Amino acid sequence: MLQNMRPWFFLLAIACVLYPAKAFAADSQANEAAIPIRGVIEGFYGKPWTQAERLDQLAFYGKHQLNTYIYAPKDDPYHREKWREAYPLAAMANMKQLIETAKQNQVDFVFAISPGIDVRLEGAEEEQDIEALLHKFDSLYAMGVRSFALFFDDIKNKDGAGQARFLNEVNRRFIRVKPGVKPLFTVPTEYFTADMIEDGKLKTYTKGFSETLDRDIIVMYTGPGVVCDGILPEDIEKVNAIYGRKMAVWWNYPVNDYLLPKLALGPITGLSGETGQKMSAFIMNPMQFAELSKITLATGADYAKNPAAYDEEKSWQTAIKEQYGENAAAMEVFADHSQRMEKHWAHAGRADAPLVRRHMDGFFTAMKNGQDTTFAAALLTDDFASLQRGVLRLEKNLPADVYKECEPQLELAKKLALADETALAMLDAKANGQKYLYQHYKTELLQQKIAMPSQAEVKLSEKTAAAFIDEALQE
Repeated sequence: MLQNMRPWFFLLAIACVLYPAKAFAADSQANEAAIPIRGVIEGFYGKPWTQAERLDQLAFYGKHQLNTYIYAPKDDPYHREKWREAYPLAAMANMKQLIETAKQNQVDFVFAISPGIDVRLEGAEEEQDIEALLHKFDSLYAMGVRSFALFFDDIKNKDGAGQARFLNEVNRRFIRVKPGVKPLFTVPTEYFTADMIEDGKLKTYTKGFSETLDRDIIVMYTGPGVVCDGILPEDIEKVNAIYGRKMAVWWNYPVNDYLLPKLALGPITGLSGETGQKMSAFIMNPMQFAELSKITLATGADYAKNPAAYDEEKSWQTAIKEQYGENAAAMEVFADHSQRMEKHWAHAGRADAPLVRRHMDGFFTAMKNGQDTTFAAALLTDDFASLQRGVLRLEKNLPADVYKECEPQLELAKKLALADETALAMLDAKANGQKYLYQHYKTELLQQKIAMPSQAEVKLSEKTAAAFIDEALQE
């Protein structure tokens, strides 16, 4: 019997050898495809994350192979306004815990300072500021930090060459000489393409900064705009050429500090595989709402691990399913209505509820052409009921910390779904010549509209669920 089994043992042995080799080859290909530095920057304006939120985020990053966390909360006074001053002891204890937790999760903790508001770039005063900065960096180095950042974004100072010389001096006296320290990160004052170039020529600031800056410093930029729909390969190539290195991308989605009434709950979009190959780092700026930011951050992790293979819809659905389990379907319906971020200069994210928008357009087209709207109305009835059911489920089942982050938007979604149902009933009554019923529903709809919070307070599905009310009234 054993003799008969020998061929099977032989084949099994070969399989055991070959399978790990294939698995290793697949892992190697994935690593080669990955953007080297992948992570998150706590760089938003507004209430910084709590210690508990940061610790939880670091575990989340480790799980999703995000290897970098940049500590840079704009409203931490010791990061920005009081950058010269040492952190209080309690804050340093918290920092130590973050550094250790980051290491446990294979995440590089990057300590950042933004001195640009009042940094001095000449003479003895510049030397004093460099010494203050190095002393502060040293205190974090002693606690285990091996990555540092020095930012000049969102300031009035436009001495590009002076800023670069300051950075070079920090690079020479600290980054290059301290054992184990990784390259320095920076953000210039002109940090998006449209602000770097004027009339086809480099602005004076960008020319001075880019030509003076050491080549081993990592430079971050946000794309063609501050908050933009995407980065084309030719855009990042242009900026790579300006700076003579692969740029790091500071991606301003899902951050919503410029549009707090709305939540950014969509996937990372607008970035191709070719664009990913041309960047040295992909760093996402999240919302102050730590839990809800995880939907987008998980999709960004997928993109950064293999930009060419990234499927935004699949990644988004997977992220919601992993994070919300039995409530995933309800969260997907809600999040679908809260993806697009629009404000003058800011344009990012997918359209809100695009399928519902198509159903709306189909309904209005049929109605205007005198066609039967029964099927189109049935689709919308299901859309509005689905949103209402989803919200009710989320209100009942979401964990308290998540519910707190989206309570105003959930309440608005519920009101919009009810008002949209009223609007549809009003249009049906009109189509059937039921004047009294039409007037009844119109009066009810106007009352529901008045009861809505202003868009300055809370926003959701502005061009879809919210738009249906006004479009119905116009009919």
